[in-house]
Amino acid sequence: MSAAEFRPVHRLTPLLKFWTVILAVLAVVAVNINLTVLTRAWTWLEQGQFLPLLGAAGAFGLACALVWFASQVWWRAMGFRLDDEEVSLRHGVLSRNLRTARYDRIQAVDVVESVIARLFGLAAVRVETAGGGNSVIEIAYLPKAEADAVRREVLARARRTPDTPDAPDTPAPVQPEPGRAIVPEIPIGRSLAAAALQGSSIGGVVAVVAILLSPLSWATLVPVLFGFVPVIWNQIDRAWRFTARLDDDTLHLSYGLADRRRQSIPLERIHGVRLTQPLLWRATGWWFISVSVAGYGVTAGRNAATTTVLPVGSRGQADALLAVIAPAPLIDAPTFTSPDRARWVSPVDLRQQSVTVREDAVITRQGRLNRRISIIHPSHIQELSLTRGPLQQLVGLCTVRFDLVPGPVRMAGEDLTPEDGHALLNRLRQRSLPAYTPPGNPS
Repeated sequence: MSAAEFRPVHRLTPLLKFWTVILAVLAVVAVNINLTVLTRAWTWLEQGQFLPLLGAAGAFGLACALVWFASQVWWRAMGFRLDDEEVSLRHGVLSRNLRTARYDRIQAVDVVESVIARLFGLAAVRVETAGGGNSVIEIAYLPKAEADAVRREVLARARRTPDTPDAPDTPAPVQPEPGRAIVPEIPIGRSLAAAALQGSSIGGVVAVVAILLSPLSWATLVPVLFGFVPVIWNQIDRAWRFTARLDDDTLHLSYGLADRRRQSIPLERIHGVRLTQPLLWRATGWWFISVSVAGYGVTAGRNAATTTVLPVGSRGQADALLAVIAPAPLIDAPTFTSPDRARWVSPVDLRQQSVTVREDAVITRQGRLNRRISIIHPSHIQELSLTRGPLQQLVGLCTVRFDLVPGPVRMAGEDLTPEDGHALLNRLRQRSLPAYTPPGNPS
């Protein structure tokens, strides 16, 4: 199937990619149609002078036709192809561009439904490969059913081994996405309540009330809103109708209020797990779980893949998810803890800092106010370093930091005695590391 034809995207794709520009132009036109223009048009209508009105309507229709014609020229130059070895995407009229991604380099395949695309029943397929945000290939836009089928087809080809008996030109079967529900759909009320109980939300409300009660002008509210509203919105958006399902060795996530997204995370790519319980969530027993995924890097931006696998859930849901993604349960007693003299460095978290070392997992705990538990398999620790800050040197303490793949999970043995620090360092240096795979060869 190496000579497969390029498949077309939807005809509206060029217009949807620049819908904000088109909307801005229409807004400028609407603003410039003032009362004088409307009065003149009404006068022409009363006097039966239809020629100027027909000319204006014709000019508008001609402009729309030219825009549509240009979009169709661009559309004909767009297309994607799935062959035996890679995903290909082409675009461009004056300068032609072709981007490819080998199946053995694919980290994730997601379906993203932006607000404007959802109005037309369309979605985009994002193929993320090793190499960071610039290596993303976005196939946009396709009808939602076709986007789901393309996603499943790419996932099936990415999983296929050279010994697979299927014929090369046999397309991946299109079946409803299977899987066992690990996290059922999160109720909308819980998502809103969890966002309201976040420190950023309460801080934003306090700041707004303080400004309203003070002699400061209303203009002072603008920077406050710009600072807090996006944070609160992101918390609601990533938890909105969130579900997590397990299909063989892949975790399938579905979430989003404005931009609906279906994302797949292979379990073998998860290198670290972090549980967080904010102070105000303790009464409800809710937990938040995020993961570091090899190949994702430091995700950022509206379209970046999420690293949140449980935005807000009960301890039972957290335990069920940990049984799938974590290397070991959280049952063992700590191996290393901070001594009493660590109160001079960490007076609040003194009794909450610990490191548990097992053959199959390293677990760190931190935080008296906001509880944080991080879990990683020893083989996923890339480097180790022992550091001693100025205050730590005065009281005889040290910290052992773990260098991990980029992501939300960060781990360290905080404020240990030098003896415990060196013992932890030496013990982890004896960990088994994965075999080296030459560049270009699939692992």
